[in-house]
Amino acid sequence: MTDQSAQRVVSEFGQRMLADGLTKGTGGNVSVKTDDGNVAISPSGMAYDEIEPDDVPIVDVDGTQISGDRKPSSEFRMHTDILREREDVGAVVHNHSPYASTFASIGEAVGPSHYLIAFIGDEIPVAPYETYGTAELAEVALETLGDEYNACLLENHGVLATGPTAEAAYEVALMVEYCARVHYYALSIGVPSLLDDAEIDTLLDRFANYGQSQSTDDEGAEPDTGVSVSTDRLTDLQSNREAVSEFGRKMLHQGLTEGTGGNISSQNGDLVAITPSGMPYDEITAEDVSVVDLHGEHIAGKRKPSSEFRMHTDILRERDDVGAVVHNHSPYASAFASLNEPIEASHYLIAFAGDQIPVAPYETYGTAELAEVALETLGDEYNACLLENHGVLATGETVDEAFEVALMVEYCARIHYQARNIGEPNLLPNEEIDTLLDRFADYGQDH
Repeated sequence: MTDQSAQRVVSEFGQRMLADGLTKGTGGNVSVKTDDGNVAISPSGMAYDEIEPDDVPIVDVDGTQISGDRKPSSEFRMHTDILREREDVGAVVHNHSPYASTFASIGEAVGPSHYLIAFIGDEIPVAPYETYGTAELAEVALETLGDEYNACLLENHGVLATGPTAEAAYEVALMVEYCARVHYYALSIGVPSLLDDAEIDTLLDRFANYGQSQSTDDEGAEPDTGVSVSTDRLTDLQSNREAVSEFGRKMLHQGLTEGTGGNISSQNGDLVAITPSGMPYDEITAEDVSVVDLHGEHIAGKRKPSSEFRMHTDILRERDDVGAVVHNHSPYASAFASLNEPIEASHYLIAFAGDQIPVAPYETYGTAELAEVALETLGDEYNACLLENHGVLATGETVDEAFEVALMVEYCARIHYQARNIGEPNLLPNEEIDTLLDRFADYGQDH
């Protein structure tokens, strides 16, 4: 990456950090290593929405300023020490995201109550307090990260996230805040179930190959599946692929997921349009959406399909009333998933899902075992369920309907969480639930 490219990336991700609520004011900083081994880093004390690429200073890996009129961030030592000592790191994001900073302020690591902790390690550890901008802070941060962690908390301070690229480091920062938020919610009303060491090791191995790195050949050709799909058939699927693309963006922008988490599918006959693996939702076009058959075979599309394709295709194959699946990581519902507690009928809108929102027992993401327990938990009577230590699965005849169910799951989870925080929720009796389920069967404009 040239100096100019690195400066542009630092400017861009500083603005994203502010827009996404990972920091306030001028707090935090971003750095990116250049091809020459130097470091582009946020300028000190300058508002992120005012930072242009030319405002970003360049320092060497010892922190000496090489170019730029602006003074580099006071935290330059922390960035340069990590970039110098960790060969696998090409970018650092330091922020003050609120839930993670809450754990930092009590000096407590975030435990593995959600599988996405594997973006970081077996937990999110805490570096002991040192004054900001000092060599001592840089030293304890580097020591806490060691070789095995991609992020850590800084006691009474905030978050440090790393990655081979700015995009990767930023996604780690998002996952730190997400995992901290879910863990905070779960701790507020109960005792989270924690993933064991063996499962964490499995997740760390799987996350090493997460995303699109193996999704296409050098020419970006369609997969060589040995199956031919006619142009007319792909034309028929266009609206399904467009719906998956559109609702992926909605899922992100309406707070049902963070980063690249979650996936959406839409069935058309014996074929299924499904979200590509590990690709940012704002970048997914209809042409990026993968096509698989009802047994998960990749049929068309240049992108590798979601790792959760089995869960989608099993449900679509076995449930005749389902034509679309939305899997997401909405935070309130995920807190109950991390507690391994169903969401009970404290609000009448539970009837979008059933008499409750049950929990499927934990299985590793993307496996046939997870698909099996999800399908078993949904049965014939539920339109949604939680996935323990994971998230939410919502279904419907169309993507619109499945997305509405997903929204209602998160809404009911939030109401139930907030009620639990201040008292004991009143639960609707079974006979009223039966009445609601009958009425919701004809809900909307189709009758």
